[in-house]
Amino acid sequence: MMVISCGKEEVTPPGELSETDIENIQETSQINSEEIEYEGTFKGKIKGKEVELKLDGERFEITENGKRAHGNWSKLDDGTLIELEPKSGTVSVKVYSYSDNNTWVAMNDDASFPEVEEYLKRIPD
Repeated sequence: MMVISCGKEEVTPPGELSETDIENIQETSQINSEEIEYEGTFKGKIKGKEVELKLDGERFEITENGKRAHGNWSKLDDGTLIELEPKSGTVSVKVYSYSDNNTWVAMNDDASFPEVEEYLKRIPD
């Protein structure tokens, strides 16, 4: 009995990932924004300020060293970035990146990672 294959066999040099390997990694590593728990209260130290961020529905409230601001927030790109849009007050950081359901990373305004990463961690309500 003979088995004949019409497909091309992938030849990958040692130490490199095949196209199939890359596709599998991308499929399994992507974050589904539907699984992100956005709402909650998060605390941390950002740019030398004690920060508390509350996300509720489409609204946010933030306190930075006792100064409050509030407004709306929105998802950017694939939902792993959020942007704060203050209606009153000012915020030091407008863009945060999802790290896990308990952690947001403060980003630069252009949504790039800063030289020193700073985090807000979820606190129980």
